[in-house]
Amino acid sequence: MDFWATYGDDLAKLGIYAGGIAVYTLAVTWLYVPMGTRLMFAKQLGDDRVATPGRRWLYVLLFPLVSFAFFLVVACAMLFLSSFSGSTTVLAPEDILTIAMATVLSIRVLAYLNEKAADELAKVMPLGLLGVVLVTNQLATLKESVDNLARLGDHLALIGVYFLIVVGVEFLLRLGYELVGRPGSRKVS
Repeated sequence: MDFWATYGDDLAKLGIYAGGIAVYTLAVTWLYVPMGTRLMFAKQLGDDRVATPGRRWLYVLLFPLVSFAFFLVVACAMLFLSSFSGSTTVLAPEDILTIAMATVLSIRVLAYLNEKAADELAKVMPLGLLGVVLVTNQLATLKESVDNLARLGDHLALIGVYFLIVVGVEFLLRLGYELVGRPGSRKVS
């Protein structure tokens, strides 16, 4: 009995999924810090150097892009690792996109209410969602996984609406935060 003939496909699938989960985890780790904070670079550079009035409003424009990138990473990973056939509890691609966006919006709202809670949610929730998708749906073959990612193209209108929602929510959160005098942060001298 030839080992590779017997187990080659399973080992290839194992390698692909292990690599995919590792890349996803690294992406979540890299993106969760800015996702869980009001100001994107304040933790790295200090609030005094970053939070000038002009930069705060620039974040309203740039931060939705970071939030949207986080959404795409979560959604793509869940789509890639899911199988939409043969399971009795299938999450449709639209469901996965909606769950990923709800996660992003929850993290962003919490960032203005309680940064510590937002930071924790940004760390834990995407990995938990990945677990739910893996348990709820069957693992896909590599071809199915690539086809699942291609399904994003079928939902460009929904993805566009979600992007506009991210921009609007970030604008409203930032506006409200500025109007109430930036509670919870030191004033810039």
